[in-house]
Amino acid sequence: MLELTKVNEVVKKAASAILKGPAGVRRVESEPTLDSQGDEALHVTIVLKRGSADRISGDNVVDTLVRVERALRAAREERFPIVDFVTEEELESSGDTEF
Repeated sequence: MLELTKVNEVVKKAASAILKGPAGVRRVESEPTLDSQGDEALHVTIVLKRGSADRISGDNVVDTLVRVERALRAAREERFPIVDFVTEEELESSGDTEF
C-alpha cells in the first residue's frame, strides 16, 4: 500500500496527462475507505481548475479513470480507487474547505 501523499502524486500525474490546460487538475486528495464488499479501497477526489466543468468530455473522464487505475497498479497500489471529480467552484459553494 502506498502512502496517501504518494497516491495523490501518482493520481495527479495520471489525471493531468488527460486533463490539460484550462480543464486541468488543480490538486488531488485521497483517503482510505471500504468498497461495497468491505474491501480496502481509496476515495480519491480530483479537484479541477475553475471553469473546467464544461470543457471535459465523457471520453476524457473515462480515459482519466482508466489511466488513474493503471498508474496506481503500476505503483503497486492494490486498493481500488473510487474517484470523484469536483471543481473549485463546487467546493466553494458547498463550504468545504478541507481540500
